[in-house]
Amino acid sequence: MNSYINNCRKEKYGNLPRTKEFEGGIEVDDVDLSTDYEDEYIKNYQATKENKIAFFILGLLTFCGLRSFVVRKLAFSPPKIAGYMVDDNNKFVYLNQFSNFDVNEIVEQSDIGVDYKTVRSGSYEVASLLIYRKPLDLTKQTILFSHGNNTDIGYMFPSYLNMVFQSSVNVMSYDYSGYGLSNKDPSEKNIYKNIKMVYDYLVKELKVNPANIILYGHSLGTCTSSYLISLKGVKVGGCILHSPLASGIKLLFPFQKKSLPWLDVFKNSEMLKKVSLLPVYIMHGKMDKDIPYYHAVILLNTLKKNFQKQCKKKGYSKESFVVKDANQGAMSLIKFWGVENCDHNDIEVRCASDFYRKLREFLALCKAYNNT
Repeated sequence: MNSYINNCRKEKYGNLPRTKEFEGGIEVDDVDLSTDYEDEYIKNYQATKENKIAFFILGLLTFCGLRSFVVRKLAFSPPKIAGYMVDDNNKFVYLNQFSNFDVNEIVEQSDIGVDYKTVRSGSYEVASLLIYRKPLDLTKQTILFSHGNNTDIGYMFPSYLNMVFQSSVNVMSYDYSGYGLSNKDPSEKNIYKNIKMVYDYLVKELKVNPANIILYGHSLGTCTSSYLISLKGVKVGGCILHSPLASGIKLLFPFQKKSLPWLDVFKNSEMLKKVSLLPVYIMHGKMDKDIPYYHAVILLNTLKKNFQKQCKKKGYSKESFVVKDANQGAMSLIKFWGVENCDHNDIEVRCASDFYRKLREFLALCKAYNNT
């Protein structure tokens, strides 16, 4: 199975450089937080007349109550063709016309279990997928995976299989409203509702211990993950933010540094200010052309300030994680990997060995922290 997944990756990306060529990525202690990466980026950013006109129009439409419509048109791009189907027996079927391998047959011959579930709440229906090694053990850590834009749980299926094999976890993933077989239209409000529905399904119906749920958000999925951990009363064992954005305005209009909460969307930085102490792992390619690297540094800085404040205020008692020096205590819970020579979607491909090693290390940190 591992060789199959590797072949799939080669098929998509060609012959890949060895992991060692990408060693030396920036770790959390190596990030110079005194450097304003955002200012440096803005200095090199040439705002055009069209950019400024678009910003003005967005503000005008927001003032007219049309922000949700604009966000739906700009932010969401569901695949035109779903990467999966569900047969008459409610069985998930992987579809990929470009693959030379029959993933479904290989899964059938392995010890991998794949359970498709439509999670319902009122009129909402969310397509979800639980992948695990048989027999299903719900006492293991379960990664609640929120995928990026322009994909679905079908196209992501090989990545989920890799994660199950490499990390000895269960993976639960889902499609946002308007993606795959999930109903309703995509919107910021709806995708936040989607992740809460799937989280509640894990906790209330499958009886998964919240401390064993590790959130994993990639790109757009970092917004849903950040939202969930910002909610009072929601407990998880840890959170991974892969290629995150700081906010929608900072992404679309980087020249506008002033905070505009009435206009902004996907406000990850603001949501992380509300997060209680927990292990958080941020990774970001330094050559990311979709979401610039400085977004990850903004979130790192936000978390550091938040966690340090909590350590000092509450006198947190988990001594092995939060020590007398609140600075060290906060950073012991935050892991950061700024990855050299990697773009938005290729960290786990170009740096596969390091990616899975660091993932396993973070999962071990989560387990140790939540068992203390």
